[in-house]
Amino acid sequence: MTLYDQPRLELGSWPTPLVRASRLEARLGLGPLLIKRDDLSGFALAGSKARPLEYLLGDAMAHGHDTLVVGGAAGSNFCQGAAVAARAGGLGCHIVLPGHPPPPTAANLAMAVASGAQLSFSGGPREQLDDRIRDRAGELNHDGRSAVAIPRGGANAIGSLGFARAAQELAEQLAAEGHERARIVMAVGSGASIAGLFVGASQLDARWRLTGVSVSRPRATLIPHVRTLISGCAGELGVAMPNPATLKLNQGPGGLHGDSHSTSNERAAAVLALETEGLVLDCDYTAAAFVVALRQLAIEGPPVVFWHTGGLAGAISSYVTSGAGFAASCTGDRTSGITS
Repeated sequence: MTLYDQPRLELGSWPTPLVRASRLEARLGLGPLLIKRDDLSGFALAGSKARPLEYLLGDAMAHGHDTLVVGGAAGSNFCQGAAVAARAGGLGCHIVLPGHPPPPTAANLAMAVASGAQLSFSGGPREQLDDRIRDRAGELNHDGRSAVAIPRGGANAIGSLGFARAAQELAEQLAAEGHERARIVMAVGSGASIAGLFVGASQLDARWRLTGVSVSRPRATLIPHVRTLISGCAGELGVAMPNPATLKLNQGPGGLHGDSHSTSNERAAAVLALETEGLVLDCDYTAAAFVVALRQLAIEGPPVVFWHTGGLAGAISSYVTSGAGFAASCTGDRTSGITS
């Protein structure tokens, strides 16, 4: 089955813009730097998560399911997007949260609940959520529902198809800008995004170098996980599996998302992006990849594409809760340490 034969519920506004960061280039004295604006995907605040959700919802509806079961932290962009997408598709949504009630206050969770999502708690850590998601789907099916279990972040073969499709979108945009080669950098949580993009790029014979910056899983765990997703995505499309050794996966410099380990470089990068290009970055997620993108631009050369995956709710919350202390922690030269 080809990519365009796969069932899909259209959610986002595609293509998302590919824009030149001219003011940031002038500040750095480097370029070209291009920003793939999936933060402007146009569906709730799902950002790039709208891409896998289109295929996950399409597949669920094609198989007659009436309920999605997903899981993640209270601030999960995927869970928020899944709840709104399920409502749009006429399905129910159950979200499994780690730990015990009450849930932490989070804008994404509030939006999910407003969309009709029902909550339950795993009683354990986030790392065990996929098992509990399957358990919850089984309980619902026993009670007469037709539930489908979707792993954290939509990280399965079907979810990866969204970014396989995105590869064609980016290829057309880069060609219009006159770029055959490019370095693509994106933050990686569940792994479906980078896996799908890698398969899609390989099918196009794109002359890209892909770097995923892990912010949610230890690199040693992420590598085999992403390779499994690459294999699954290729299998869904009926194509040969590309060599995963050519995909670069880095550990994010500030630790894992949700651990509040963002570094001064990541916070400075977020402020630099805001005050030059008006980009809103999450310090524990997108900003980690942005630091890597700027370093690649400085050390390895242009053109570099930073894939802005979204995370707007969490990013705005960081500014609100940190207040003046956020900017104060980034005083001095915003580029110092970021590009070196």
